[in-house]
Amino acid sequence: MQDIFPNIRDGRKTVTTAGTAERLVSANTPCRKVTIMAELDNTGYIVIGDSTVVASLSTRRGIPLSAGTSVTLDIYDLYSIYLDAEVSGEGVTFLYQF
Repeated sequence: MQDIFPNIRDGRKTVTTAGTAERLVSANTPCRKVTIMAELDNTGYIVIGDSTVVASLSTRRGIPLSAGTSVTLDIYDLYSIYLDAEVSGEGVTFLYQF
């Protein structure tokens, strides 16, 4: 039986400036599925979404992740995922299949 997702890779991304949406990766990165987990030592929320993602509670848009929580997405390109953070320098680790 052939594996549906024969290859995996991993990565890490920190948000430089809280309140500013940043791409998960810097270039087109084809994939089939990604699991994104907020780093265990984060003190604020990381929010996952598209280019309109906002971490600020009063105008939040996207999926908020507290430290150690994760989300899995079926997606064709990691480049389409954005992050924002409540605290500068906090981030995520991720594992993707292609």
